[in-house]
Amino acid sequence: MYTIRGNVFFFDWEVRLIEALQSLSGSFLTTVAVFFTMLGEEYLVIVVLGLIYWCFNKELGRKVSLALSGTMIFGTLIKGLALRRRPYMDNTNVKCIRAAHPADDIMSPSVQGFSMPSLHASMSVSVYGTLAYRIKKLLFIIMGILLPLFIGISRIYLGVHYPTDVLLGWLLGTVMVFVIGAAENRFGYKIVFTGVLLIGSAGFFFCRDNEFWSSWGLTLGLLLGFIYEEKYVGFEPAKKWWSYILRPVLGVAVFVLVSAVLKIPEKAINAEWLSLVYRLVRYAVSTFVIIGPYPHLFKKVRI
Repeated sequence: MYTIRGNVFFFDWEVRLIEALQSLSGSFLTTVAVFFTMLGEEYLVIVVLGLIYWCFNKELGRKVSLALSGTMIFGTLIKGLALRRRPYMDNTNVKCIRAAHPADDIMSPSVQGFSMPSLHASMSVSVYGTLAYRIKKLLFIIMGILLPLFIGISRIYLGVHYPTDVLLGWLLGTVMVFVIGAAENRFGYKIVFTGVLLIGSAGFFFCRDNEFWSSWGLTLGLLLGFIYEEKYVGFEPAKKWWSYILRPVLGVAVFVLVSAVLKIPEKAINAEWLSLVYRLVRYAVSTFVIIGPYPHLFKKVRI
């Protein structure tokens, strides 16, 4: 495991704001904060994307996936450049209420990842904001504003992000919604996905954390999966009520299973860079399978 100490920089008001929020802490408030944080977690985002793509509207699913991919890749590039340590690591009055990886060393930036920007904040804007931007209905507009707001505040309360991390995350997600959305409207998803991957490939030279390599692999898997589905599958939206349950449940199960099987050889890889490359491949293959070949089942078993 590589070791990077990271950089420490913050405004005094940021620490005071975190301390003020945490002074209100209690079991109820912590439960609420963890709930909203989970709405921005990777696997729940996959479920949301799957529900849209597999069940309701493939085109909308692609648009949301594209905004999310741009957010994840550019967000991890910024993290790799800023290397900002998490607030609880350098401020004794800030508590780590829920670490990014609770089972591991919470004081290690190499394990817990870096702080700027908040990917929870940026991903929530890119997903729920794209839904609001594309659907343009009051319910989705309210959801696209309130969910990222509460998710971002929860990250500050939990002690894992400075307020400026969250502000930058919101800004990045918003830029991705509109810029990536406009580019996709003009050039199509294949060109924009490819552009995101090419620009993001700069991270191969300096990003050594798992998040970047996972994001790049996931984005590649999405692109290849969408191309495969468009050419060889062509599934229809769900029409029966049980399809709205079975498609996402089976899809997530397939993703977890494929990822778990591919993860077995990863444990035997000792070289750091080879391990990162293999992680990229694992995420690319797992994502490709659930986006491209997996929908064959919708026709074969009529779900």
